[in-house]
Amino acid sequence: MLILTLIIICEILFWVFAVLGVFFRSITKMPKLGAFFLILIPIDDFLLIIFNIVSLLIGEPFNYSHSLSGLYLGITLAFGETIIKWVDNKINKVKTNKKKDYKYEMFYFKKWVLAVFIYLVVMAIFYIILYLKGKPYNTFEALPGFAIVTVIWYMTGPLWVKK
Repeated sequence: MLILTLIIICEILFWVFAVLGVFFRSITKMPKLGAFFLILIPIDDFLLIIFNIVSLLIGEPFNYSHSLSGLYLGITLAFGETIIKWVDNKINKVKTNKKKDYKYEMFYFKKWVLAVFIYLVVMAIFYIILYLKGKPYNTFEALPGFAIVTVIWYMTGPLWVKK
């Protein structure tokens, strides 16, 4: 349950950092402060993975929350820039009342392949840690959760974005 709580906190922080980063960069014309908040996004992801590794090292059993953190990291790294551009576009539209010409990349298959690859790498790291601790567990049993989250992600995001 702790890992799931951390995932929710990281997701909230992602959006806070993204909005503040774009806000300070675009609206207040403080690009250094905006860049500071945008740099916090990958640090947020990195800390989530560290928390997962620590939880496994101290003996917490592997569960779907650990798997979700791998998925979260994969989606954030693969689509983070696209999401930041989307937020930037929304703020620009409010600020100037016109939309920037931005081609949404959420539909690009190569980005989704990158997200899947990152997920599989994270699951492999978790499996190695569990194996070294003498508690082998098939971390890839979490793939059904990956499929469910993939469908939810598609239904709440790319399905509604106009190309």
